[in-house]
Amino acid sequence: MNDTVFLESRDGSRAGPFKTAIGSKNGLSASIFQPTLDVEEGCKLIRPLPSGKEEFFTVLEANYSPGLHTIPAHWTLKLKKDGSMVDSNKSSLQNTTINITNSQGIQIGDHNLQHIASSLIGLVEEIESCNATPPEKATAKGLLRDFMGNPVVAAVLGSATSGVLALLG
Repeated sequence: MNDTVFLESRDGSRAGPFKTAIGSKNGLSASIFQPTLDVEEGCKLIRPLPSGKEEFFTVLEANYSPGLHTIPAHWTLKLKKDGSMVDSNKSSLQNTTINITNSQGIQIGDHNLQHIASSLIGLVEEIESCNATPPEKATAKGLLRDFMGNPVVAAVLGSATSGVLALLG
């Protein structure tokens, strides 16, 4: 708790000083162990700097905790630094490492339709290889063709439908 801060309400009145530690573990936040603290979203948290300047933060979220065993009652404030060029409340981009060995036909991406197309092609192949009669197989493939021909389904799946429809004949 090395930071000394003040809270400024929307009417401009200041309260404090309060001891806290402004941290950035999961976005900027500060905990103030003052159960009767008068704080709400939109207030300003102000941290005086050694240079005589002040840093201003906007309170995005104010959460009260009544405490637990040895942790006293407190307020946890989610903050956004005013004037910052960096959005500290955005989650950082996730980096994924992919190692591929002796493989072919690989597609990597988020939210891609290759899996859906693969599943539908597998379904057509399973219909062809099952122990149903030819009319039953034709009926099943007709239902799948109608499903794939639906404008909403076609719009969602896009080009993934063409390969499946080609298999359906």
